[in-house]
Amino acid sequence: MIPFLTYPLAMLALATLPALAAIYILRNRFRRRQVSSLLLWRFHVQSKQGGAKVHRLQLPLLFFLELLTLALLVTAAAGPHWKLPQSTRPLIVVLDDSFSMRALRDGVSAQARAHDFLQKFFRRQPPPSTRLILAANNSRSLGSSVKSWAQVAELLKQWNCHSPAAAISSAITLATELGRQQANILVLTDHKPDDEKMSNPRLEWHAFGAPLDNFAIVNAARTALGEEDRCLLEIANFSGGDRTTKLLVQAGSNAVQSSLLTIGAHENQRLVFNIPSAAPALRATLADDALADDNEIQLLPPIRKRVRVQVALTDENSSALANRTLDSTGLRAAISEKPELVIRETDSPASSNVWNLRWIAAGATNAFTGPFVVDTSHPLANGLAVEGAIWAGVATTNAPGDVPAILAGNVPLLSAREDVLGSRHLTLNFNPELSTLHSTPDWPILFWNILSWRIAEMPGLKESNARLGAEVILKTSGETVVVTQPDGVKQAFPKTGGELALETPVTGIYSVAMGAVTNQFSVNALAADESDLSAGASGKWGAWSEATELRLEEASAVWIFGLAALALLAAHLYLVTSAKGTK
Repeated sequence: MIPFLTYPLAMLALATLPALAAIYILRNRFRRRQVSSLLLWRFHVQSKQGGAKVHRLQLPLLFFLELLTLALLVTAAAGPHWKLPQSTRPLIVVLDDSFSMRALRDGVSAQARAHDFLQKFFRRQPPPSTRLILAANNSRSLGSSVKSWAQVAELLKQWNCHSPAAAISSAITLATELGRQQANILVLTDHKPDDEKMSNPRLEWHAFGAPLDNFAIVNAARTALGEEDRCLLEIANFSGGDRTTKLLVQAGSNAVQSSLLTIGAHENQRLVFNIPSAAPALRATLADDALADDNEIQLLPPIRKRVRVQVALTDENSSALANRTLDSTGLRAAISEKPELVIRETDSPASSNVWNLRWIAAGATNAFTGPFVVDTSHPLANGLAVEGAIWAGVATTNAPGDVPAILAGNVPLLSAREDVLGSRHLTLNFNPELSTLHSTPDWPILFWNILSWRIAEMPGLKESNARLGAEVILKTSGETVVVTQPDGVKQAFPKTGGELALETPVTGIYSVAMGAVTNQFSVNALAADESDLSAGASGKWGAWSEATELRLEEASAVWIFGLAALALLAAHLYLVTSAKGTK
């Protein structure tokens, strides 16, 4: 650590040092005294012309303090700088948080190799401050800046590599913004960069992966199909040749399938089969390979919500038509007690849990043949194409608060509104005796839309199976929600209404407690890009610019020499006031 001088011309002031020495050496150190006689004085008169004996020059302590103080002040005026033993740039580490980092090579994962590299880096050249960024679906910073390896190691406990993707580009952008163009950025991942010619002088990329063969379940679904569930499994072979793996599918403790699958290089194979709707969670596993995260999935039974409907129409023909249509949708519950939807001729007040469908048939003598105005974004009009049908209705206008979904000119044929309790009031302006709409496919679609919309507004989960990283929508009931993750971590949400988007950071079965009701949903690692390990690599790309590094590592040492000079001046003042150091 050799200092260098910013203003070397200031060293000319060192000429003051010989001047100070001359003042002390050449000054007259004796005072003339008049005495009456020299008889009682003992002294030895020595010739000043020469001699063999050398006399030691005696100077006071103040001389050396002043000499050293002048030397320090001259050095400070020259502006000394030196290069510190470690980098003065802050460091931002971008960590690949995707589950491909957990793939094993010789029993060691890329994540473990990256962790060891980072630890050795800190031992060799610790930066003044460090910040960690997780590169996942949504990149985020792990806390604030830290200064020691112990603090970094504590933050690394949050680096679990469970994400289905690593948005490294956005993470580097975030690091650049946080570092304000001054920090060194270190990327730790398992693959090489898209552009191997790194143009950023503050970016260094280290990869710890390797091209590995891997089987993976890349797609899985379980949907309701009448009294059974239709299951789909898609298995991919991410290797350079034909490979064989074992697939085991279980429903509870019962084996549904057990077979050997031979799949070509970089090809997929789909399996479709049915199981009883009453079957418990379906579990499919592949034989062990380099990556375990994509070898197992769990599929819970699909959510089969039904609407309790009460048909209170006084007209028998309309009542029979409504019942037949409701039954054909497959969304009507077998019971009608405590109804969630009431169909009648009047718009009667209802509670917040009951929707009302007002069916206007009396006096509907106007037959409309189009053109019809359909709001395709409205839940009631989804998939409807009523052109060519005859729709008879009453020539009326919108009621206050009603939002029309289908109109014939300015006549609302189907509309909806919401009251202060959150209940929906639907109005169907339709006379089946003068219409042909109920003889077209649009009629059951209309009632399917009505029941589907009612189901969507019921409290509970929207789905029972989701992909890792996706949001699961929960329709809340205003009660406290407690979500328990597969790893035991719990999250509590206060009483709230509307929809709640639940995050899925890990795979497994989640439990959702809302009031006295508890539901479950499953999360599976289904990400073909992460399961494809053929692009894995090891190596280093880019390097931090040494020229830029030098500018930031140069630190001024003027304050050190200035403080030392002040300390010597204080000592000089003490010696002068106490009459010490003058001899």
